[in-house]
Amino acid sequence: MMDFSKEQIAYIEEPLAHNVYLRACPGSGKTEVIAAKVAKEVRDWSHFPAGIAVLSFSRSATGELVERIALARRGSRSTFPHFVGTVDSFFLKQIVNPLAHRLTGFKGRDGDFAIRVVDEQAVCFHRTKYKIGHEHIPANRFDWDPSAGRFVFRHPVLPKQRAMNALNLGQYQLDDLAAAKAAFNANGFATYKDVERLALEILSSGHFTEYVNRLVTRYPYIMIDECQDLSADQIAIFARLAERGVTFHLIGDLEQAIYLFRNCKPEDVAEFVRALGCKEMLLRRNFRSGQSIVELHGALVKANKITGQANYAETTCYLVEYRDCPSEALGIFDELAAGHPQAVIVARGHSTLHRMRVGESARGAVQVLAAAIATFARRHPGDLHEALSAFSGYLAEECIQQDTLGEDAFCRPAEMQSALDWHRFLSDGLSVFVEAGLAEQSITWSAWCALHKKALASLAAVACPNAECENVLKALMARQHRAPAGLATALVGAVIAPGSPRSAKRRLATIHEVKGETHDLTMLVSSSRQGEQAHWKEWVGNPASEAARFAYVASSRPRHILIWAVKTLKKDERKALMLLGFHKSLQV
Repeated sequence: MMDFSKEQIAYIEEPLAHNVYLRACPGSGKTEVIAAKVAKEVRDWSHFPAGIAVLSFSRSATGELVERIALARRGSRSTFPHFVGTVDSFFLKQIVNPLAHRLTGFKGRDGDFAIRVVDEQAVCFHRTKYKIGHEHIPANRFDWDPSAGRFVFRHPVLPKQRAMNALNLGQYQLDDLAAAKAAFNANGFATYKDVERLALEILSSGHFTEYVNRLVTRYPYIMIDECQDLSADQIAIFARLAERGVTFHLIGDLEQAIYLFRNCKPEDVAEFVRALGCKEMLLRRNFRSGQSIVELHGALVKANKITGQANYAETTCYLVEYRDCPSEALGIFDELAAGHPQAVIVARGHSTLHRMRVGESARGAVQVLAAAIATFARRHPGDLHEALSAFSGYLAEECIQQDTLGEDAFCRPAEMQSALDWHRFLSDGLSVFVEAGLAEQSITWSAWCALHKKALASLAAVACPNAECENVLKALMARQHRAPAGLATALVGAVIAPGSPRSAKRRLATIHEVKGETHDLTMLVSSSRQGEQAHWKEWVGNPASEAARFAYVASSRPRHILIWAVKTLKKDERKALMLLGFHKSLQV
């Protein structure tokens, strides 16, 4: 059990009956504080059968809260009559499911009227009658956006998504979309946005006043962790509950709002806080990071003064300058990460991470491919994951159009809905190469490339479940390689050196994936070009921008060492970043 600070104790002791906004800086121990607050309220609870709804935004965060609450209650895991879960599950279970059939016409299945939530990657047979953007649109890939007053499309290929959302739709298309969605809902299916739409309809309709009053009596207090992640539609739902008398405790940090693509805007949350008349309380002590790291990431968003941990090293914030490819920074990362088991490489998106993976084994694509094949053939623990990761990175660079890449860690093309099919394709392709003798490392690169050329025709036997996969296979079969420059007579095994103990321990993740985590060392990688909020100039250009918040979130993860990997800087650029708070610049 941690020793709580005065600010933490002040919140734990704050009455539930007041609307509160607890502004918690990174590393402030807010999860422990929330758990202690809930444990205290549960211990002294006298309002049965009413309860508190404690909400977060992911199952992992909910699981952590449950564990911390149990620890604070000395092992007791029972929380009834209280609700601990995600915002989505609260909307679905407590608001929508009891009444949804009256809104959608769903007849139920064997007396079960519960709505089944379908995500956008699932195969859905409820589609539009007419084509929009040359496709019959599945009902789980579009939703009505009440704030925009229009249908919003989601598509695994981002250029297609942007094109579809830019279309001016005719009335017959709007009617077609509405009909497809109605049929989808009437058969007991919904997207999470459908659930929010139904919840808002229930809370706004006079037909369900009696049920809503019972709901408010059941959960008169709602606590929301990571409140900065609330979307406009979610805020509208909670605002309806507030109008009925529900009291809110909102916990979070508006500077960590990085879900603009989900219509989560910090200014909307700030307005909700003002509308509720919340008492603002602060957690201004960072128990995670050294003071130098705290001051650097705080400068990105012009955050108020935060107290960090005492620095135990003279240098904690590094710039690493690469010339062409971000993977050039891996050697320095490994050197600085020595002795730090929790060292993570972070980037804005998967395209930059793909470049890090491709560059891990060697500089050229042919070395990456050879290393993947050799690793796949070894069959040691962990080899399969490493081989598939390297091979998929190779394909991402050599055989897949960048704008068709999805967000899968194994570089799965966006239109391939089945991860299992993609993993099987990767494995089958590597198996063909192994059978062709390409796992042999005691031959020269010239001999290896000759074998590879002969093996390409054998790839025709690899099964492809869809056209996207067939396109990747065609590109792979057409991709021949020459021996690496100057290495034609060198042995393959002397160059690729697969299975480096350090490289096997590297973890690569996006900024969204590391939100809420704690690392010993974090290396934030800037792309080589501006765009998509992935370049360091976008991070430092405007403290109020989402790009600055991306860098703030990533740079606030480490305890001991923060690294930014950036393309070679000009003298004035280097000086500006050093003034931001970096201690040392290292050129690759």
